[in-house]
Amino acid sequence: MLLVKNVRLVNEKELVDILIKGGLYNRIESNIELKGQYEVIDAEGALISPTFVNPHMHFDKVYTALQGRESKKETLEESIKIMHDLKKNYTVEDVKNRAVRAIKECIAYGTTKIRTNVDIDNIVGLTGLKGVMAASEECSDICDIEIVAFPQEGIFNNEGTEKLLWEAMELGSDVMGGMPAAEWTEEYSKKHVDLVFEIAKHYDVDIDMHMDQTKDNLARSLEYTAMRSIEENYQGRVTGGHCTSIAYQNDAHAEKVMKLLKLADFNVCTNPQVLAIMGIDSEPRTRGVTRIREMVNHGINVATAQDTICDGFHIFGTGDPLDYGLLCSYVAQYNTPGSVKIVYDMITQNAARIMKITDYGIKIGNTADFNIIDASNIQEALRLRPSRKYVVKAGDIIAKSTKKTTFV
Repeated sequence: MLLVKNVRLVNEKELVDILIKGGLYNRIESNIELKGQYEVIDAEGALISPTFVNPHMHFDKVYTALQGRESKKETLEESIKIMHDLKKNYTVEDVKNRAVRAIKECIAYGTTKIRTNVDIDNIVGLTGLKGVMAASEECSDICDIEIVAFPQEGIFNNEGTEKLLWEAMELGSDVMGGMPAAEWTEEYSKKHVDLVFEIAKHYDVDIDMHMDQTKDNLARSLEYTAMRSIEENYQGRVTGGHCTSIAYQNDAHAEKVMKLLKLADFNVCTNPQVLAIMGIDSEPRTRGVTRIREMVNHGINVATAQDTICDGFHIFGTGDPLDYGLLCSYVAQYNTPGSVKIVYDMITQNAARIMKITDYGIKIGNTADFNIIDASNIQEALRLRPSRKYVVKAGDIIAKSTKKTTFV
């Protein structure tokens, strides 16, 4: 048993005690008194949060920027070319080692549920997938990982990728990915989406595609995919990552698309740090994110995620949800004590909904996956990004950290 004393629930004023028994939340009340032997955490008024959930990562690419990243144009297209060159040299062991490092760093920041894309194409074959699967297996006791078979380079314009995707699913990929914008024409983008649904339905898995992640105001894969979700009875099982093009479309069209997304129970994952790779515009510069506020107001499930850590696309990134949550707050202009909960939901319960985590949250009977954060409320958590004093998975403490400054 584990007893957490003097802890503050999100958006609650009074401190409570929480008893964890058999890896589940057993009691949540004031001043729990027990007899016998049990482990105790005195939170001393700190915040308790359900474990963070990151629904959009690329573990096969992490830390490749440390291997050399020369950039001249600083555009998305150039970043893709940089990764072409880097992943030619992947080995299973190299991918595994980098992925394990990233997984453990994410866990240190309180994230124990992660969905990662892995490139499947004729450049890297299945090497990245095998490396990430090995990393996932090594870390399986401390992190729950879903793997997306992701055709970064397209399918029909990348010979052999269709066959590789079927093989990736046979090897045990959990989710079917896609990137229709990688195809040369709109016709083939639609064929790309159709094939993704065909494979996903064959294996009865969810779909998570990079959708319209450009500044092209004529991109239409998002609404086509939402409509296919309805036609294939896949409502609630499809997630679109980025979905940036809708931000550049006129309001009337965007409104129509957002209504369709809501009808399809479509999930959207915005990744605000990609504003660093949207190209060097003249002023005013583009932000590279979707219509976050409008989608939230339409009742669409919107999450936010780390996306990349120190790779050919993005040389920064820590894996800390409080970092990218704060960035999302700035980019979407959520700047009041009341609206901060909207962003906090994006890194917790909204992201958990994407990954179909059914027993998520601090509630009696649910699995006890949580963080003790050295802050008094979620506003201060995002502002300060303080230490995760304790990271707990299924009632077991798996990580501890402190940040202390000594003045001399």
